[in-house]
Amino acid sequence: MIKIMTAAERHTTHEDGIHSEFSFSFGDYTDPHNEHFGSLLAHNEYVLQPMEGFDRRFHHDLVIVHLVLEGTLTYEDDTGKLIELTPGTIHVVNTGSGVYHAERNASSSEDVRYLEMWFLPAEPGLETSHHQSSFTKEQQLNQMLPILGSGNGKSSLPQSLDVVMYSSILETGQELAYSLAGDRRMHLYVISGHVEISSEDGVFDIKAGDAARIQRRHELTFRGNSSEGSSEMVLIDMP
Repeated sequence: MIKIMTAAERHTTHEDGIHSEFSFSFGDYTDPHNEHFGSLLAHNEYVLQPMEGFDRRFHHDLVIVHLVLEGTLTYEDDTGKLIELTPGTIHVVNTGSGVYHAERNASSSEDVRYLEMWFLPAEPGLETSHHQSSFTKEQQLNQMLPILGSGNGKSSLPQSLDVVMYSSILETGQELAYSLAGDRRMHLYVISGHVEISSEDGVFDIKAGDAARIQRRHELTFRGNSSEGSSEMVLIDMP
């Protein structure tokens, strides 16, 4: 089964210099029919205006992933971590038994755009840990680059999490194939451009801000269809 969730179906808020797009129930927004997809509990896109952001708040027993798309995101927490995240960087926090953390835009002139994803870890109560990795546009071009977990024989960030996340920049007319196992799910999110998905269920066109939620075994083909020359997407293979 393939279900398309359009950008217009996301819950949108804009306050205090923070623009938010929620794909699932989150914070004060509740939709009992759209609370999670497999182990993916949250998939949020944020734009922080200059000098804005989120103050420290407490979370535990979550794996939180930051993927910066534009600008520089400053992350800090009560373990002493203070890092700057730039485009092409993935940052993973296993909150474990608990951590107070904050994310801010320290720039006085540029916005920050990033994805924040929450996953349910395989084990609760683990020690808080951080992992960070960087990748280039060339590594993503017309291929599915594993940036979290391990896939296609490559190893990326170690986590107590049965998830593989891929990043891809697909030129118009180029295609990628992927086999999804029967006991797995895939969440595909288009960051920019236009992607065509083909499978035994049919052909689906999705554009920036849209997502495809795919369940059970599928032989999938992804084709770049952007009039701007390339499309960027993030794919998550999970239970």
